[in-house]
Amino acid sequence: MTTISQLSVENFLSLQKVDIAFSNLNVLVGPNGAGKTNVLKVFQFLGDVARRDLVLAIDEFGGFENLQYRGADRKADAIRLNLTGEITQHASVSAPDEYKLTLWERVILPTERHPHGRRLIQRNEVIVVKRTAGRGRRITLSGNTVKVEPIEPNSRKRRPSSISVQGASTGLATLRKLGEDYEASQVEALAQVFEQLRLFEIDVERIRLPVPRTRNPETLRADGSNLAAFLYWMSIEHPSAFELVCDDVRFVLPGFKDFAFTPLGGADEAVRLDILESGLSGSTPLGRASFGTIRSIALFAMLHDPNPPKLTCLEEIDHGLHPHALDRLVDRLREASVNTQIILATHSPALVNRLSASELIVVERVHTTGSSRVFKPDIAKVTSLQNDTGYGLGELWFSGALGGSL
Repeated sequence: MTTISQLSVENFLSLQKVDIAFSNLNVLVGPNGAGKTNVLKVFQFLGDVARRDLVLAIDEFGGFENLQYRGADRKADAIRLNLTGEITQHASVSAPDEYKLTLWERVILPTERHPHGRRLIQRNEVIVVKRTAGRGRRITLSGNTVKVEPIEPNSRKRRPSSISVQGASTGLATLRKLGEDYEASQVEALAQVFEQLRLFEIDVERIRLPVPRTRNPETLRADGSNLAAFLYWMSIEHPSAFELVCDDVRFVLPGFKDFAFTPLGGADEAVRLDILESGLSGSTPLGRASFGTIRSIALFAMLHDPNPPKLTCLEEIDHGLHPHALDRLVDRLREASVNTQIILATHSPALVNRLSASELIVVERVHTTGSSRVFKPDIAKVTSLQNDTGYGLGELWFSGALGGSL
């Protein structure tokens, strides 16, 4: 699933000016501090904008000055985030939806009413959503005005030309609350891509704790903390998917036989996840399992999620895993990316060795400016280097032949 096909960013964190083409599975590779996480933060920021609107989203990142590119070569103060993709029902490769957000901070000089001056967030926003056969609407938010225009020039249907909104409110946060004259359902679909984004960062210590099984067990949390309840729900509602999780865990952990679920009493009905192992009597509570074991189980549970979000982002997916597990992990990533677009970050040559060049996105830091370069490797060059050297893709990256290494 390629929900987001193209992303262009200017002046956001270390992303001074980057253009990235995405496919189903996208692996950002580069050393620590290169800017891989900042690519993922673009989507995290848009999720905050959709949930909380622009000013609160900026505050969540510590203020505009902490969101803005700070390099000495900065040429503009505005942050620009532009993306295209097949997001709403009728969008296609040839007629994608578009979303453009430009934001900046306006400094108001001191006045009698505001003796210390003020800083106001300003924004311009464009949302283009498709309806049928390439037709659609262009929604423009500039200042306090929202304009809705048909893309098809000969449409006779009467539509409101404009409404007023607060100057820093965004379409992602406000238009979804209005009627279909303002494409509420289409904007809702766009906003939900970012709102429901799962930035999967496994919290092993939280997973070790028992969890109530009655609080949205059908959704695996971004930190995996309700893993026990989620697997219990899968075992009942989606037994075939649950068995696939078990098969993958057996591959990675040869002593693994099965899972056992133990109900726990108390104020909230809870469930404890235990592991049954070959040659051992009784069971091992997940709370006593190793770091790598817990991460493996959580990753495979996420990759077999029957109802994944449209966009999944992951950090350092190989952390704590034996190299033996990587072949199976990459296979599952490719299978899962049919139903959820995956963007993940790594600096593991062993993982990159198992990828194709088309799945790789190289990230490197320009040390003289502090900005990030983000690019796809030249596939013909990669093929030639592999033939000449016998190196795998990860070894080529680690050697510096592809860029993005230390």
